[in-house]
Amino acid sequence: MSEITFSNEIVQYLSLASKYSGANIKDCVVEDDRIIFVVEKGDMGVAIGSKAKNLEKLRTLFKKNVKFVEFDEDKKRFVENLCKPYKANSIKIEGNDDASIVKIEVNPRDKSKLIGKGGRNINMIRKLARRHHPIRDVQIL
Repeated sequence: MSEITFSNEIVQYLSLASKYSGANIKDCVVEDDRIIFVVEKGDMGVAIGSKAKNLEKLRTLFKKNVKFVEFDEDKKRFVENLCKPYKANSIKIEGNDDASIVKIEVNPRDKSKLIGKGGRNINMIRKLARRHHPIRDVQIL
Protein backbone atom coordinates (compact mmCIF):
# COMPACT_ATOMS: atom_id res chain seq x y z
CA MET A 1 0.00 0.00 0.00
CA SER A 2 1.52 3.26 -1.07
CA GLU A 3 0.99 6.90 -0.24
CA ILE A 4 -1.43 8.29 -2.82
CA THR A 5 -0.58 11.64 -4.38
CA PHE A 6 -2.72 13.32 -7.00
CA SER A 7 -1.67 15.43 -9.96
CA ASN A 8 -3.63 18.60 -10.77
CA GLU A 9 -5.37 16.71 -13.59
CA ILE A 10 -6.50 13.95 -11.21
CA VAL A 11 -7.72 16.51 -8.66
CA GLN A 12 -9.86 18.10 -11.38
CA TYR A 13 -11.30 14.69 -12.38
CA LEU A 14 -12.07 13.92 -8.72
CA SER A 15 -13.70 17.29 -8.18
CA LEU A 16 -15.89 17.10 -11.29
CA ALA A 17 -16.88 13.49 -10.64
CA SER A 18 -17.86 14.30 -7.03
CA LYS A 19 -19.81 17.35 -8.16
CA TYR A 20 -21.77 15.55 -10.90
CA SER A 21 -22.32 12.24 -9.12
CA GLY A 22 -22.77 13.37 -5.52
CA ALA A 23 -20.65 10.44 -4.37
CA ASN A 24 -17.64 10.48 -2.04
CA ILE A 25 -14.73 9.53 -4.27
CA LYS A 26 -11.48 8.24 -2.72
CA ASP A 27 -9.27 7.74 -5.75
CA CYS A 28 -9.02 8.03 -9.50
CA VAL A 29 -6.79 6.39 -12.09
CA VAL A 30 -6.65 7.64 -15.67
CA GLU A 31 -5.38 5.40 -18.43
CA ASP A 32 -5.64 6.31 -22.14
CA ASP A 33 -9.34 6.11 -22.94
CA ARG A 34 -10.72 5.33 -19.48
CA ILE A 35 -11.04 6.65 -15.96
CA ILE A 36 -11.64 4.46 -12.94
CA PHE A 37 -13.01 6.10 -9.80
CA VAL A 38 -12.88 4.38 -6.41
CA VAL A 39 -15.94 5.43 -4.40
CA GLU A 40 -16.54 5.09 -0.68
CA LYS A 41 -18.33 1.96 0.47
CA GLY A 42 -22.07 2.42 0.09
CA ASP A 43 -21.80 5.20 -2.51
CA MET A 44 -21.91 3.03 -5.63
CA GLY A 45 -25.61 3.63 -6.35
CA VAL A 46 -25.22 7.38 -5.82
CA ALA A 47 -22.16 7.45 -8.10
CA ILE A 48 -23.86 5.66 -10.98
CA GLY A 49 -27.14 7.50 -10.52
CA SER A 50 -30.69 6.66 -11.45
CA LYS A 51 -30.75 4.88 -14.83
CA ALA A 52 -26.94 5.45 -14.97
CA LYS A 53 -27.44 9.19 -15.60
CA ASN A 54 -24.34 10.23 -13.64
CA LEU A 55 -22.19 7.65 -15.39
CA GLU A 56 -23.34 8.84 -18.82
CA LYS A 57 -22.87 12.50 -17.85
CA LEU A 58 -19.28 11.84 -16.81
CA ARG A 59 -18.56 9.80 -19.96
CA THR A 60 -19.76 12.72 -22.07
CA LEU A 61 -17.90 15.30 -19.97
CA PHE A 62 -14.55 13.47 -19.95
CA LYS A 63 -14.92 11.86 -23.41
CA LYS A 64 -13.59 8.66 -21.86
CA ASN A 65 -15.00 5.37 -20.64
CA VAL A 66 -15.83 5.77 -16.93
CA LYS A 67 -15.97 2.98 -14.37
CA PHE A 68 -16.81 3.13 -10.68
CA VAL A 69 -15.39 0.65 -8.17
CA GLU A 70 -16.60 0.44 -4.58
CA PHE A 71 -13.88 0.56 -1.95
CA ASP A 72 -13.83 -1.97 0.87
CA GLU A 73 -11.55 -2.28 3.90
CA ASP A 74 -11.58 -6.04 3.33
CA LYS A 75 -8.90 -6.97 0.76
CA LYS A 76 -10.91 -9.85 -0.69
CA ARG A 77 -14.06 -7.81 -1.22
CA PHE A 78 -12.11 -4.90 -2.71
CA VAL A 79 -10.39 -7.17 -5.23
CA GLU A 80 -13.74 -8.78 -6.00
CA ASN A 81 -15.16 -5.29 -6.68
CA LEU A 82 -12.20 -4.52 -8.94
CA CYS A 83 -12.99 -7.62 -11.01
CA LYS A 84 -16.59 -6.64 -11.69
CA PRO A 85 -18.52 -7.12 -13.97
CA TYR A 86 -16.80 -10.54 -14.06
CA LYS A 87 -17.50 -12.91 -11.19
CA ALA A 88 -14.60 -14.34 -9.24
CA ASN A 89 -15.28 -17.98 -8.36
CA SER A 90 -12.76 -17.74 -5.53
CA ILE A 91 -10.23 -15.28 -4.19
CA LYS A 92 -7.35 -16.57 -2.09
CA ILE A 93 -4.87 -14.39 -0.24
CA GLU A 94 -1.45 -15.87 0.41
CA GLY A 95 1.47 -14.47 2.35
CA ASN A 96 1.72 -12.12 5.28
CA ASP A 97 -0.40 -9.06 5.95
CA ASP A 98 2.09 -6.51 4.65
CA ALA A 99 2.86 -8.16 1.29
CA SER A 100 0.19 -10.62 0.27
CA ILE A 101 -0.45 -12.22 -3.11
CA VAL A 102 -4.04 -12.42 -4.28
CA LYS A 103 -5.04 -15.34 -6.51
CA ILE A 104 -8.32 -14.99 -8.38
CA GLU A 105 -10.07 -17.96 -9.93
CA VAL A 106 -12.60 -17.04 -12.63
CA ASN A 107 -14.72 -18.83 -15.17
CA PRO A 108 -12.43 -19.85 -18.08
CA ARG A 109 -14.56 -17.90 -20.58
CA ASP A 110 -14.08 -14.69 -18.54
CA LYS A 111 -10.35 -15.10 -17.97
CA SER A 112 -9.18 -13.32 -21.13
CA LYS A 113 -11.70 -10.49 -20.60
CA LEU A 114 -10.53 -9.95 -17.03
CA ILE A 115 -6.89 -9.86 -18.15
CA GLY A 116 -7.76 -7.51 -21.03
CA LYS A 117 -5.96 -6.69 -24.24
CA GLY A 118 -2.24 -6.54 -23.53
CA GLY A 119 -2.99 -7.13 -19.83
CA ARG A 120 -4.49 -3.67 -19.36
CA ASN A 121 -7.36 -4.81 -17.07
CA ILE A 122 -5.23 -6.96 -14.77
CA ASN A 123 -2.60 -4.21 -14.59
CA MET A 124 -5.28 -1.75 -13.50
CA ILE A 125 -6.57 -4.23 -10.89
CA ARG A 126 -3.01 -4.67 -9.58
CA LYS A 127 -2.40 -0.92 -9.48
CA LEU A 128 -5.60 -0.12 -7.56
CA ALA A 129 -5.22 -3.10 -5.21
CA ARG A 130 -1.68 -1.99 -4.31
CA ARG A 131 -2.75 1.62 -3.79
CA HIS A 132 -5.38 0.72 -1.19
CA HIS A 133 -4.12 -2.48 0.46
CA PRO A 134 -0.77 -4.10 1.22
CA ILE A 135 -0.87 -6.39 -1.82
CA ARG A 136 2.28 -7.34 -3.70
CA ASP A 137 0.66 -9.05 -6.69
CA VAL A 138 -2.66 -10.14 -8.17
CA GLN A 139 -2.81 -13.29 -10.27
CA ILE A 140 -5.60 -14.75 -12.39
CA LEU A 141 -5.92 -18.56 -12.27
